[in-house]
Amino acid sequence: MCAVRLAPSPLIVSLSHDLNNPIKIRAKHKVAGMLLLDRDHANRLERGWNVPGAYILLDRPDTEGRWGAYVGKATTPGLRQRVLQQLKGRNHWYRALLIRYESNEDETLNSSEAGWLEGRLHDHLANAGQVDLHNRNRPHDPTLTDDDETSLLDYLLPIESVLRLIGHTLHPRNLNASDGGGPLVKMAKPVPEKPEPYVSVFGYGPNPYLLQNPTPQALLERFELIKAGKHPRIVEADSTKPM
Repeated sequence: MCAVRLAPSPLIVSLSHDLNNPIKIRAKHKVAGMLLLDRDHANRLERGWNVPGAYILLDRPDTEGRWGAYVGKATTPGLRQRVLQQLKGRNHWYRALLIRYESNEDETLNSSEAGWLEGRLHDHLANAGQVDLHNRNRPHDPTLTDDDETSLLDYLLPIESVLRLIGHTLHPRNLNASDGGGPLVKMAKPVPEKPEPYVSVFGYGPNPYLLQNPTPQALLERFELIKAGKHPRIVEADSTKPM
């Protein structure tokens, strides 16, 4: 059984002055390099991304926050060519998230590693309450050594962080959670209004039987209740204070 490391890592996002260029994302101190690519600009993807890796084709979230996705892998010739093929093969997606190995330019993910990552991403999204997968079948998940699996697990948390960053949450928001869904945000409950008791200018009071600035209608209602012997009180008299 391989060890699971779930320590989060900061995301480093690189934005170009040209808004048409894709957004480059990498996890600090991690090996995962990611690229968020708009469909309309897939043809501009640089050839350096023609390497093995995994990818997620993203549908726009609907009004309830649900979104569709297709998980795939690329081996030969690589991610760039595979995404260009998906321009013709699939018309549902508006963005693609590409994932590759980035720590060393001379190394790339091999076919087995790309396939394992594809399978784990499929499982991760299939178990998410907000995602509808377009994959007909679960991708093949090759067997890797424990060390290889442990290193690839480091990819999953940054990928989930990127999806959340761009508005693709994995799980429905708890309806009982306060605004923002976090413990630091609390809903302010309205305080029910209570009529203020009459206080004498001489300091006598408050008198629980009299209202401050009553309306004629309130006076009539109060008079009828007093006649009936009910004597409504606005506030409870404090028994510890001398009358």
